[in-house]
Amino acid sequence: MHIINNIFNLFSGEFSFLGYAVLMLVAILEATPIFGFFVPGQIIAVGIGILAKVGTVGLIEAIVVLSLGAIIGDLIGYFLGNRYGENFILKYGKYFFLKEKHFQKTKELICSHPGKTIIVGRFNSVTRSFAPFAAGSVGVSFKKFMFFDIIGGIVWGTFFPLLGYLFGHHYKVVTNYFGEFFIVALLIGATIIYLYKRINKERKIFHRRHLYILLINLLSLYVFFNMLDNFVDQEMLIDWDIWISENITRLWNPVLDNLMIFNTNLGGTVSIVTLSIALLIFFILKSKWRYSIILITSLLGGKLIESTTKIIIARNRPVHQLIDTSGYSFPSGHATMAMIFFALLIYYFKNHISDKIFKYLAITLSVILILSIGFSRIYLNVHWLTDVIAGFALGLFWLTLMILLLEFVTTVFKEKVAKIKKYLNK
Repeated sequence: MHIINNIFNLFSGEFSFLGYAVLMLVAILEATPIFGFFVPGQIIAVGIGILAKVGTVGLIEAIVVLSLGAIIGDLIGYFLGNRYGENFILKYGKYFFLKEKHFQKTKELICSHPGKTIIVGRFNSVTRSFAPFAAGSVGVSFKKFMFFDIIGGIVWGTFFPLLGYLFGHHYKVVTNYFGEFFIVALLIGATIIYLYKRINKERKIFHRRHLYILLINLLSLYVFFNMLDNFVDQEMLIDWDIWISENITRLWNPVLDNLMIFNTNLGGTVSIVTLSIALLIFFILKSKWRYSIILITSLLGGKLIESTTKIIIARNRPVHQLIDTSGYSFPSGHATMAMIFFALLIYYFKNHISDKIFKYLAITLSVILILSIGFSRIYLNVHWLTDVIAGFALGLFWLTLMILLLEFVTTVFKEKVAKIKKYLNK
């Protein structure tokens, strides 16, 4: 549990004010007409309830903060509706995936059942961010709105944390089967699925190939946290770590040593940066701007996450190393960066090379390079087996997440450019 407390220390100790401020901001944004579409406030509220059960967050404090944030968010929506009216939604809503038909439906409900819509509407994905705005736009009295707003905010801010808290009662049972960090992976995965389904429902951006990418993303997320669980709970794979580390030295010989040092240098910072610059130039010359952005964001973000995770986990490296290496061990940075770089190459080869023989040769070579770099870290005894597997999983998770995110951003950008051109041509 000490690592979970480190990860979520934003919500405890000297950082408690900042942690609860962030929590309140989430609740506020979840109730506003623009940001409410994107913020998975309900999932976060359930997650906070689980953390309250395991002792990381105060349950009463979380309920108070979430309820207050929900009330404030509703008030912001009400005043925006009262000030700008439905013209605001009709004019700007399309840029934030707020459809006019949803607003009109919510408006009708507000006119016929204001109290029910404001309170119960918080639990509906369509009406929760529209109801306060609609109430302000149709002229529901402030006193009446405030009465129902307080009730709805308290009910929402209490129900979901308590739901997570009750689920937390079974936390030990769940973790005995799936691992201590299964809950963390479940929350992150649920958030990704929620956003994927919500965006695709409104915009129809993603296709079948993106579903495969999503599945790879979720699988790699699970593998990463499973490796972390093995380290924390000292499970079976840790015995393999120790056995491999103790016996890998029997394979050491001058020929293999030089080969593995070459492989590990191929996945080092200097080589990856050099190869990335060359690949970036290639993408730019080919006008593959999407791949250029994926390359940059994946490598920079992956390095940041990998370095931060090392500090949080603080796992020591094996003792008998063939080469001198400093710093913490989990996850392997070489494995993470190699997976990001060469998996992106595979993604490019698959989509843009028509010659099947050359395509599969390039893909096979990329896979061999990924595995050889990872194995070199184990052979040189500078990483444990689980460090390398976790590095591979982390790199693949972050790369696939960037691919999905950029697909969304690119589609929205193209739509806006098309609308601007259409407007200018009038």
